Amino acid sequence: MNEIYQTIAAGDLKANTNAAFAMAEKGPVVVFSKATPKAVLISPDEWNRIAKRLKMLETLVEAQRIEARNEVNQSWITGVELKERLAKRGVNVGSSL
Repeated sequence: MNEIYQTIAAGDLKANTNAAFAMAEKGPVVVFSKATPKAVLISPDEWNRIAKRLKMLETLVEAQRIEARNEVNQSWITGVELKERLAKRGVNVGSSL
């Protein structure tokens, strides 16, 4: 199901910033100028969730690439080496590997 976003006109954003910030705490706010979407306003918490999820997804893609390459080359890396590579990307995998 497609989500319906909150919207605000650029002029209203300028005139009533506090209301726009309150809206952003509830979810993304699409800012329109001349009936064209120009920006999306989100809360810092939402931005951090998006950034964290993106980092995790990029790490998973990297792990899949490594696994595919190792399958093709019939070569594998140790758990320690994998943890070091993931740590360079800012992912803490703990001591489970």
